[in-house]
Parts: sequence; structure tokens; C-alpha cells
Amino acid sequence: MKNSLLILGSTLLFSVTSLFAQQPGPPPAPIPVEVMFGNNRMNFQLILNKPIDAKGKFSFFNVTNGAVDYHNKNEETEIVVVNSINYDLGNNFKAGAGAQWHFKLGLVPILGVQYFKANPTWLLLVSPNICLLPTTNMEVVSLVEYKPSLSPKTRLYTRAQILYNQVLDGGIHARSGYTFRAGISRQKFTYGIGMNFDYYGPFKAEKLNTGAFVRISL
Repeated sequence: MKNSLLILGSTLLFSVTSLFAQQPGPPPAPIPVEVMFGNNRMNFQLILNKPIDAKGKFSFFNVTNGAVDYHNKNEETEIVVVNSINYDLGNNFKAGAGAQWHFKLGLVPILGVQYFKANPTWLLLVSPNICLLPTTNMEVVSLVEYKPSLSPKTRLYTRAQILYNQVLDGGIHARSGYTFRAGISRQKFTYGIGMNFDYYGPFKAEKLNTGAFVRISL
């Protein structure tokens, strides 16, 4: 059942991507796709941010995160797909509304804002959201990348990424995660080492994962 849902979700995601690719507007940003092969499980992340109107005021934003252990256990398999339509407010701020498909919670409507700024060396994303179902939660995703040039064809790649989700009624911890990457980029490919620290539920059940990652910008 989970494998069928994964295939269906991937099909829908790429159908939506193909539809938006037909819209006029500025050249699309690269789509980073990353897989980490860790000591405990495999992690996957895809980030998509595409304009959907000629003026670039509206954009479609997607973050897909997944994890599965090497024995394919149901309890160790997870996928979260976040989709939103964002409106450019100016000064690198956007307001958005959409939904999160969660492997345990189902469909979760979300409202939020996003700050995004990038240049060839730095990238910064801060995105606080309100999750409206099944409980009202505050979720914050922050990401910073530092990518200085080492040579004409090579860059250092580093990333720190934070997720924190808390139930507003009572301030109960729901989910948090800390992701770190360090590697080398050459053209469209990046590879190196990574660490994931994931915490679940009010008692912060811990899952750690360390390994090698590869990333391609499509």
C-alpha cells in the first residue's frame, strides 16, 4: 500500500511539474534532488520552486521528504509532500497557502510566509507555517547553504536545515529535525557526507542517520 502511494504521489508531482513548465515567465530555477545512503536508512529530498504566471508574482513551491530503512519496514517508511501556491510580496517575502500530504496525518492544510534570498555563494530560506489539521500546529523550516568557489569548476557545498513542529495548544513537541551536509559540487552534481537528527512526538523519540549523499540539480 505504501509503495502504491509513493508511486501515485510521484506521478501526481511530475504531472503538476509538467503542467507548470508550459507557463510563460522567467527561466525556471534548478530542481535539487538529493539522496543520502545512511547507516540506518535512506533519505530523499526534492525542492521545486517555479513561477506560474508571466510576471512571476505567483509561484508553485514543493518540498518532498522521504525516508525508508533497508529492510523496507512499514514503521520506518515515511514521506511528507508539501505543496503551496505563493504570492510575491516584495523584498524577498512571499505569502502562501497549500496542503501537506503526511504519511500518518493525511491531508494537512497550511498557511504561511516565506523569506528566500540566494546568490551563487549563499542561500537562505525561512518558512514559518500554520498547520490547520488534525490539530493546530506551528511549523518552521529554515535552510542555509554556503557554496564558495574553490576553482572555476568546483565549489564547496555546505547546508544546515532545521524543521520544528509544535502543537499550539499546550506547546507539545510534534516533530523536529536537524540536517547537515558537507561536500563538493561540480557542474550539476554534488556529493559528500551528511547527518540527520530526527525527533518524533512529545517524548522526542530519536532517529539518527549518518552517511554519504549525492545531489543533482535538474
